[in-house]
Amino acid sequence: MGKRFIIYCILLVLGMGGSSYAQERVFVSTDKNSYIVGEDIWISLYCTTGDTKEYSQESSVAYLEFHSAQGVEHTLKLALIEGRGCGRLQIPFNFATGNYSIVAYTRKNGGKSKDKFNGKTISVFNTITDEKVKGGTRVVKKPEYENKGIQTQASESPVRFKIDVKGGSETGGNIDINVRSLYMSGTHANFNISLYHLDEIEKYAERQGIGQVPLTARTGTLSPTGVTEYAGEIIRVKVTPSEEANMNMNGKFLYMSAKGNEDDLYVGALDSLGYVTYYTNNMSGDKELLFEVVDDVTMTSRTSSRAGSISRYNVNIVEDNHIHTPDSIPVLQIFPQLKDALEERNIRMQISRRFEADSLFNLMEMRSASYLGGATHTIYNLDDYTRFPTMEDVVREYVTHLRIRKMNGVTSLRVVNDDVKEFVWVAKSPALALLDGVPVRDHEILVNLNPLLVKQIIVYPRQFILNHFVFDGVVKFNTYKGDMGGIKIEDMYEIIPHKGVQYPLAFLTDGIMDNVRYPNYNSTLYWNPIVKLDNGETFRFTVARPKYSGEFKIRIEGIDGEGKSIFHEETITL
Repeated sequence: MGKRFIIYCILLVLGMGGSSYAQERVFVSTDKNSYIVGEDIWISLYCTTGDTKEYSQESSVAYLEFHSAQGVEHTLKLALIEGRGCGRLQIPFNFATGNYSIVAYTRKNGGKSKDKFNGKTISVFNTITDEKVKGGTRVVKKPEYENKGIQTQASESPVRFKIDVKGGSETGGNIDINVRSLYMSGTHANFNISLYHLDEIEKYAERQGIGQVPLTARTGTLSPTGVTEYAGEIIRVKVTPSEEANMNMNGKFLYMSAKGNEDDLYVGALDSLGYVTYYTNNMSGDKELLFEVVDDVTMTSRTSSRAGSISRYNVNIVEDNHIHTPDSIPVLQIFPQLKDALEERNIRMQISRRFEADSLFNLMEMRSASYLGGATHTIYNLDDYTRFPTMEDVVREYVTHLRIRKMNGVTSLRVVNDDVKEFVWVAKSPALALLDGVPVRDHEILVNLNPLLVKQIIVYPRQFILNHFVFDGVVKFNTYKGDMGGIKIEDMYEIIPHKGVQYPLAFLTDGIMDNVRYPNYNSTLYWNPIVKLDNGETFRFTVARPKYSGEFKIRIEGIDGEGKSIFHEETITL
């Protein structure tokens, strides 16, 4: 974090004549054009800057809004690394049937709309209920587009692809696909690639022209905000004293942490109005954020009598409130001929969700968010030792890098460093103690914790700087369930749900190929959101054969080295 923060500050200082005033634009591509609720929308992002359309090196977070004719129905955050990002949205079952436009932006250029946003459009069908987007659907006997023919997106780029498929019509086995880039302009091509079932729902979406707007044309102009999330998501918090407290915020600090043992810990000084801003490295997934107000952040231990002080404060996350206006969203026509295709898609969705597991997905590149970095540490897996009835016995017998001290009635944990050749160094001040990633300043709670609930203890025997504050060592207690050992935390912390950035996932199907018993009825057979090729290179991948037959489409979409949109598709039979 420190290196990125320094670079970010340099960019701000030099920004008056540089790229920090260039507008960032976020372009969205998805695995297909039509979905039913419960399915995954697989997403690939391209964030460029200025008229050069080079990939932005500034923002690390992209924001997506799913608009229907009724307004914003859902929001999503995706992480960016050097202008590229990816993720997925499992469509909630409360999505109404209709067409949706995806408005995408970074916080730097995410202010109020200057003009209408021409976002990526998708069709969503709710096969669970009959709820429809008000003003966004029309029931007809026959679609108006049935004689219009399939509309194909044009490619701005001269880049072309040659695709070879092996095993397409054979029974059993997997399918090998080679994609070779031809006539490359610029230095490279960045794109995503998907293979999905071309059923009647998809054909109808294409006849409507859904998803056929070129990638780099899916944009709109939003006002600049003056805020660039270079290191990660910026979270601003407002703390106000309760009516009974009526206290000044000066001289107070606020810990912010997240349950889950992912080193999501920040601490900052409150200003006179009770505001504090955290420059995070991105907190992935949905979290419960825990906040604790303290008078002196250097006092890492306290007595139990101070528990409950959070009740004297009200803590709230300050959210942006900008109005974004999408371009006109086409009306979705609903007609009887779609019934069979929707029923088949619904069955396949239910089967895939029944057998879905995290192991089926592929985690793409993530930015490290740990303030501990690669620091030397010692892990004590308690299952490797004889179990003792008290944590004090465990520390005394096994955890050689930790001591329990009691002075003036206050229990504290002290880190020990025995790597010093001449002597054993014991920290003069208490350690920063974490329970499932959450700071616990009352060390008596940890000493009284049932050791049978704790999986491991990790000790970092060195000083750490966290948001300009210095701690003499860190000790982490990780429980089996990640529930902080069941201790009552409501009186100690303010708890606020928070939706972080999505984990950058792909669906490369290798998890399916390793499981011969998996019933592959997925509508999307393969999705790779981030592929990069130079001229003449070949990208090879293997797809697990589905349990059903039909037409399938291979689709490539992206941006070449000159900032022009790439599009290529081929239909195969399996």
